[in-house]
Amino acid sequence: MNKIERISSILIKLQSRRNITAQQIADEFGISIRTVYRDIQILEEAGVPIVSNMGVGYSIIEGYKLPPLMFSISEAIAFLLAEKQLRIQFNIDGYELFRNGMDKIRSVLKFANRDILEKFENYIGILELGEIQQESNPFHVLEPLIQSIIEHKTVKIEYSAIYNGKTTTREIEPVGLFFMFGQWYLLAWCKLRNDYRTFKLNRINNITMTDSLFEKTHPPIKDLIKQIYSSPPYHNIVLKVEKNALFGIGSLKYNHGLVREEVEGDYIIQTYKTNSLEYFARWYLSFADKSTIIESMELKDMVKNLINKLR
Repeated sequence: MNKIERISSILIKLQSRRNITAQQIADEFGISIRTVYRDIQILEEAGVPIVSNMGVGYSIIEGYKLPPLMFSISEAIAFLLAEKQLRIQFNIDGYELFRNGMDKIRSVLKFANRDILEKFENYIGILELGEIQQESNPFHVLEPLIQSIIEHKTVKIEYSAIYNGKTTTREIEPVGLFFMFGQWYLLAWCKLRNDYRTFKLNRINNITMTDSLFEKTHPPIKDLIKQIYSSPPYHNIVLKVEKNALFGIGSLKYNHGLVREEVEGDYIIQTYKTNSLEYFARWYLSFADKSTIIESMELKDMVKNLINKLR
């Protein structure tokens, strides 16, 4: 990255954040603090009203308007790929918002780049399998969740659990959203269970905002994820699966917690992480004749018990 590109990128960072420190800029671009000071000075001399607050960082004066940003064709294509992927993760209303955002990106491209982007779209395909469509996330759930997180107000949800199919009504304090195993999840403090719980977005049937403020101060979601997913009841499972069985498994492997796949001759070594051995065992029976359980004696025992019940 040359000097002009770096300074332009620093300007974008300043526009996208309320405050950013010199050290954060230095780490982001791999430059020294002294170079950061020089780059900021160049932006100030160019007329950008930058405010420096001791101990807080740099910011641009509120209300200052800059011309529309220009995207490179590579950046625009990256957004296009993301838009296509999101199409299978959200319902029509949610996808329309992403597509409208993509149209705004197109509007600031140079004419030549618009043509390239339009032609490149013909080289992107989406395989819309029925099972993926059934797992799409309802966008109407996201908006009140985001509002709840921002305003620190609780929501009431009707949630259908996967492991028993029962629907419960809960009041929760949403902490944040995260993507795992090919699906979007909500991490929240559940007042019914008096503990943190993970909720799959497409299992939330109804959601209602309340006027009740959060009663707890929650740690950052990154810390909670590390704490929850590095401890029981999550189980590690390793399978050795025949390659010709993969088509039948399809994308369901992601829903059951696929973490990693490695090729070993005519087999695929799959590593899973699940919080329900019984749920996993029932699914595993559908291709058990073409697979071997390498890790998790508990899973082996549960599969044997299920088979014995069939006799």
